[in-house]
Amino acid sequence: MLTLLLSPFSLLKAQDDDIELNQEQWEAVRDFYAVEAIKLLARMDTLQLMIDSMKQVKDMMVNRDCESELYALVGATKQDVNDFRKKFEETERKINGKIGTPKDIRDMYYDELSISKLTCLPEFRDRFASMKNKFAGEIYAKNDKTPEGTYLVVKGDCLWKISEYKYNSRYLWPAIWDANKVSIINPNDFEESYYKQITNPNLIYPGQVLKIPALSEEEKKLIESKSKYFRKRKFQEKN
Repeated sequence: MLTLLLSPFSLLKAQDDDIELNQEQWEAVRDFYAVEAIKLLARMDTLQLMIDSMKQVKDMMVNRDCESELYALVGATKQDVNDFRKKFEETERKINGKIGTPKDIRDMYYDELSISKLTCLPEFRDRFASMKNKFAGEIYAKNDKTPEGTYLVVKGDCLWKISEYKYNSRYLWPAIWDANKVSIINPNDFEESYYKQITNPNLIYPGQVLKIPALSEEEKKLIESKSKYFRKRKFQEKN
């Protein structure tokens, strides 16, 4: 180490014969660089200790169950979160797909999710905020106020969506169409003559209040089977 530190002076003397150091000067240079070498060695020891400490922290982080610690902050276990996730995803699917009535959504499992601390977890926080906005949105807010057995059409609706919303099956839309072929309820701000009947199941408009007939299980099975048959037949003819 000292040899390396003093080598620049040796080279300097070799390159310039005019530079000469007496014994006292050489000793001063030697002592100076000896002290610097000791400082460097001490610094190296400090750095090595820091490296060893960082390796220990890394090993601790690798072996640490951060997920469980995060769940513990909201008083839950991994199994609690797994159970919550299943209910959350089911509720999210229903709200995004507009499936079921507001009461259905609340019972399965919106109200339960709303009071849970688990909605604060990063996995659920933003998704729950979106879900909450949709649930409080136009389709649920307005249809909560409509009479039993009716549905208020909003922007983006079609009969199969309404069928899925009311019956949990998109294939029962012909029943809604049949119930509204002659007339519909409450034309609201539109001209009454414009809404006397739905002649085309693909043409419904925001503001219409449709009659939603009550169906027995036998009626549902019959309508569903016919709807699936004609859908399949139409697909085959098209292809």
